[in-house]
Amino acid sequence: MPKPQRYTAILEEKQIYNEKYVHFHFELKEPHRIEFQAGQFVSLTVDEENTQRAYSILSDPDIMHGIEILLDVSPNGKGVNYFLNLDFGDEISFLGPMGRFVIKEDAGEQALALVGTGSGIAPLYGMLVDQLKNKNDERSITLYWGQRYEKEMIWEDDLSRLSENYPNFEFHPVLSRPGGKWPLCSGHVTDCLQVHDLLPNTGFYMCGSRNMINDAKSVLAKRGVEKKMIHNEKFY
Repeated sequence: MPKPQRYTAILEEKQIYNEKYVHFHFELKEPHRIEFQAGQFVSLTVDEENTQRAYSILSDPDIMHGIEILLDVSPNGKGVNYFLNLDFGDEISFLGPMGRFVIKEDAGEQALALVGTGSGIAPLYGMLVDQLKNKNDERSITLYWGQRYEKEMIWEDDLSRLSENYPNFEFHPVLSRPGGKWPLCSGHVTDCLQVHDLLPNTGFYMCGSRNMINDAKSVLAKRGVEKKMIHNEKFY
């Protein structure tokens, strides 16, 4: 596991997807390279009172010259204001990589289920790309991503292409407040976990609201999934 250290980076690119999500790309200034595992996070100071906020790394671990962060701007808190006030070329300082929310390659997991809500997709997306593209993982991998509204969805094309290029990958977008024409899963990601077939020895990796994680753990326990097969990041 890489040891955390202090980095400085420059805001290189900012992409506004919709009213909810903004994608930030930072190029490293010093040191010039960062080694991390998909699923880890960084910690930033976001105000003069030394308030710390943790943000999952969205990036492909094979790209070591920068980091990407997906920000949910809807809470409008200190961290959101800090990021939204950054201009291109502004410098940030962060500590990382941190966390042990990574794929357990030695755990005997014969399939993977990535379960996220909202911006909890960030570490899961990094895991997905790393397993499929970098590690050529041929196990069954399923992504459940819950949102409220269809207008909040992003990366539909990217995830569709991944499912086309990798037959072992399935993507299930889930809306809790779908419009009348929404043809896919409705409700919550926990509803999917209650009714979908679960492959034996599946490792479940969850990131999102605390309520979702607790509910998902309860559903999986009732379906006979052992605790050791369920993983989530501790800062959520």
